[in-house]
Amino acid sequence: MNNKIINIIIFLLFVIAIVCGYLFATEFQTAQEEMAEYAILKHQFTSVNYAPNDDETGEPINESDNIIPPLWAGLPYVEVDFDALLQINSNTIGWVAIPNTTISYPVVQTTNNSRYINTSFSGNHSRAGALFADMNNDVQSLDTNTIIYGHNMGTGRQDMFSSLLRYKDYGYFLNNKFIQFDTIYQRHGWWKVFAVIEYDVRSTDFQFLQIRFYDDDDFMDWIDGIRERSMHNNNLEITPQCHILTLSTCDRSNYGRNGRLLILAVKINE
Repeated sequence: MNNKIINIIIFLLFVIAIVCGYLFATEFQTAQEEMAEYAILKHQFTSVNYAPNDDETGEPINESDNIIPPLWAGLPYVEVDFDALLQINSNTIGWVAIPNTTISYPVVQTTNNSRYINTSFSGNHSRAGALFADMNNDVQSLDTNTIIYGHNMGTGRQDMFSSLLRYKDYGYFLNNKFIQFDTIYQRHGWWKVFAVIEYDVRSTDFQFLQIRFYDDDDFMDWIDGIRERSMHNNNLEITPQCHILTLSTCDRSNYGRNGRLLILAVKINE
């Protein structure tokens, strides 16, 4: 191999290195901008209080009372200025947060489930998009199953719904039981995680998108299907009067582009 060919190869490798470096820097900057937008929203329009250690009357619990405090006592609870958020985005319908994780975001909803796939809460073009409720859900009266979608941003990022994949670990499942989901219409309080499912959207034997049910038996059959498919289970009692919250994100580990990870929680202050 003569010197001319060697010089050409070196030059090409140099060009490739520059292009790769540029793409990496651009991707990094974009990611920082996307995360900063939501960080600013949280800073400006939310505050954090801690769930009180009290009984049902609101009176503080003392150790001498022999009353067991609720499991969520002491968890950070996000108070949201929904009026201000609605001024920024009239599609705002709620806020979802998982204590002690990176998940704490506004939730939007439109008549088109594609609208916020690549559009941020503030209306900017964004690969992170926004968290959005299924267009068929009635978030005012609260359907039996409310579905919220969010992106898994991939390796190296924990924003949006990326960290939901950590629920595959049983220890994480046990230590992150509670989800806060409130709407602009009502403070719903805490929801408790009871199932984690790796799902193939091509599946025809189970539909996580079902939001209303024919009768109590239909709902309980659906719950049985969830428990059968869940990689983790607990003994949480669920009745036909319960409301379910489903968080959905992409997970290509088993089903490629058709894979989803579903985190299901039940409203516990019914």
